[in-house]
This record gives sequence, structure tokens and C-alpha cells, in this order.
Amino acid sequence: MRPAPNMLRAWLTLVALSVKRQARFRQMVGIALGLLVMVTLFVGVNSYFDRWNFGRLRVRPYRETLNTHLVRLSQQQAMVGRVPEASAVHWGIIGSVGAALENSGFLMLSRWIVFATFQAFLLPIWTLSFATDAIGQEREQRTLIWLFTRPLPRWSIYLAKWLAALPWCLGLNVGGFALICYAGGEPGRLAFRTYWPAVFAGTFAFSALFHLMAAAFRRPAIVALLYSFFFETLVGDLPGDLKRLSISFYIRSLMYAATQGMNISPDALTVYAPVRPPIAWAVLLGSTVVFTLVGMWVFSRQEYEDDL
Repeated sequence: MRPAPNMLRAWLTLVALSVKRQARFRQMVGIALGLLVMVTLFVGVNSYFDRWNFGRLRVRPYRETLNTHLVRLSQQQAMVGRVPEASAVHWGIIGSVGAALENSGFLMLSRWIVFATFQAFLLPIWTLSFATDAIGQEREQRTLIWLFTRPLPRWSIYLAKWLAALPWCLGLNVGGFALICYAGGEPGRLAFRTYWPAVFAGTFAFSALFHLMAAAFRRPAIVALLYSFFFETLVGDLPGDLKRLSISFYIRSLMYAATQGMNISPDALTVYAPVRPPIAWAVLLGSTVVFTLVGMWVFSRQEYEDDL
């Protein structure tokens, strides 16, 4: 008598095979790696010529001028018998502006590389290069019939495919971000320590969304690219509340919040109006769960006759 199939073992085997299948070199992965090399070289060259940090040229004279002014003000107030009430305010100004100047390399790297290049462009592009291919590759190669003949429900196949793509997405995004940041020298290392949790959370949300697109559309990579360019990149930076519908808004909110204790700010917070970290974490993790559940439902009910 033939033994009943072990559902858990079959599901884990599918996950393992899918992880190996994702290791195959594809065009989108090649583009992602090419972008990684280009951005890393750009950051490394600018770091070599010390183009990120201009604080070393301005902090010392500025602080000496402010310190001299503060000392003279305190001496004048002491001569007339007044308590130097303004001392705390002046020291606060010195500390705030001096910290911003000393971290000018971090500020420039954050603005032009982390926010304008990585978070707004590279993070979604790199994620979709693996997330859309987990199911999209099966549809293009017409191997879905093999998956559907396995003794597994469709929703578990969808979940296995997403879990198999997730390590590759995290490796490329977090690992690529680390490579870019460490090419930036000390400002880059500070940027990586500050921003990597937001990159980690954003990868989960983007991968769940793009994996859902792979289950819903015949050409998921094209749909994901259009979404990334026209919604995440453009709408995510518009004033008003429409940007709150984008994943990038909550990733950037976490990044802004990570700099609050550093007495510096990488951008105009009052203009961007980020949400508090608990809300950003809840939205990113909640959207990951919602996108995954919706994707499982779509994949279970979608007809794929043209892909079999």
C-alpha cells in the first residue's frame, strides 16, 4: 500500500527547489547587479576625493566664531550683574549647527544616494527582479502544470514561492545597500547603521506586492516597473496625502525617524510630513500580510490555461 504523502515535507521541498531556481541568472537580475556596480563605483569615487564631507573645512572656524561671541556676551552680562540666560540658547545653536556641519557627508550621502537613488529607485527595482520572477518564470516557461500536480493546495504553492524569493530580495537589497554605504566611507557606514531597518521592512512590503502582481498579471515585470516609476517614484514625492498610498513614504518615514536623536535632519520634515515609526512599521508589516493573503487568494482562483 502506498503511504500518504507528507504535506509538510512536500511543501519544504518545493521551497528548497524554488530557492535554487531563483539562483539562475536572468536579465532583470543582470540589470540589478549592473546598477549596483555603477552606484557603488560612483559613491566610491566621490568618497576617494572626499566630495561628501565639507564639514571639516567649515566647522572649526564657525564654532570658534560662535564660541568667541558667546564668551564676550557672557562677560558683558557678568559685568552688569546679569545672569547669562541666553547661554543655553547659544550653546544649543552651536551644537545644532556644528553637528549638522560635522555630519555634512552623512547629509549629502543621505539626500543624493539613500533617498534620491536607493530608496526611490533601486529598492523597488531590485526587489521586483526576484519577486516577480518567482511565479512569472513558471508562467513564461509553462511549468505551472508541474506545480499544480503536486499534492499541495495552491495557496501553499504561492506562499512557498514568495518565501523562496524573499532571501534573494533581502540579500540583494540589504547586501547591496551595505556595499554602497561602505563605499562611502565613514558617512556611508553611519548611513547603513541608521537606515538598514527601514530597508529591511521595505523589502518585505515590496516583495509581497510584486509577488501578488506576478500572480495577477501575465507580464508582471512590466507592470511592476510601471508601478515603480510612475507611482513610487513620482507620486511618493508629491505634496499632499496621495503619497501616503505609496510604500516608499513609510520607508522614508522610518529613515527620517532614525535621525531624530542625531540632532540632524536629511530633508525638510515639515514639507514631507512623515508618520511616526509605530505607524510606519504597522503599515509596512500590515501591507506585507495583506498583499500575501490577497495573493494566495488570487493564485488559488486564477485560471492559467494560457500558461499551462
